Amino acid sequence: MVTADSALLKKIKIRTGRKINTLFVGEYHSAFRGFGLSFDSVREYDYGDDIRNVDWNVTARMNHPYIKEYIEERELSVVLMIDVSGSTDFGGERKKSDVVLEIAALFLYLSQMNNDRVSVILFSGGVEKFIRPKKGRKFILKVMDEIARCRPADRRTDIGAAVDFARRVLKKRSVIFLISDFIDGRKDYKLKLRLLGEKHDIIPVQVSDPMEKAMRIFGLAEFADLETGESFLYDMIPEEGAFPVLADFDAIHVSTSEPIEIPILRFFEKRNRTRLVRRDQG
Repeated sequence: MVTADSALLKKIKIRTGRKINTLFVGEYHSAFRGFGLSFDSVREYDYGDDIRNVDWNVTARMNHPYIKEYIEERELSVVLMIDVSGSTDFGGERKKSDVVLEIAALFLYLSQMNNDRVSVILFSGGVEKFIRPKKGRKFILKVMDEIARCRPADRRTDIGAAVDFARRVLKKRSVIFLISDFIDGRKDYKLKLRLLGEKHDIIPVQVSDPMEKAMRIFGLAEFADLETGESFLYDMIPEEGAFPVLADFDAIHVSTSEPIEIPILRFFEKRNRTRLVRRDQG
């Protein structure tokens, strides 16, 4: 029996063609290579070693500088934080919620190909569901089904509450993809994202619809809230597509009007180029 979940995975694989198994997976793996490191041993300091890796306890005991050595963990710990609030029901040709599901499916598939463990946090005005880390195709289909069937108890958006929850439950250093339209009037989540980023590699994935940018409404405007049904005044951002809250983060910007693979692959390629430049400069 073909489920909607497996059909979506098949659709993504067909659309990306061979790239999903070659270039795409390779770029994904390279983008996070060395992120998951575990301590292996110590050795004597050699000229040119990074002083940040000095083991000061061993150095004090041996009266000679020693360096900590690490090995790359074979699997990443990946976390998908997924916005299921009412504002994602908006969209022209496609709803933002449909695009969110496609993005989640792609990251789940890439994680499976890389043999990574994945956990999922579904959130709206609070955390709707926390799926603990696992791996494998059956798990991926289960997660996609959970996302597709989720009917949030709270249609509002509170990214800060979801980030607070992640800080409490995520013990292992992780790569976190925060998938949302980032329409959250609180705007106080920026500091919380920074705190979360001190331990984890957090990547905002902003989903937008062209109609949001085409309205060309500046200053205070009245809107009907998809999350509460109430009318409200909102101070529109004057720059097209600008999101000051995300300016300090290495974010992915996805539009409902384009294939999701284009900006995501572009992000991986850019991240890998940056890694190469840093390595050459180091």
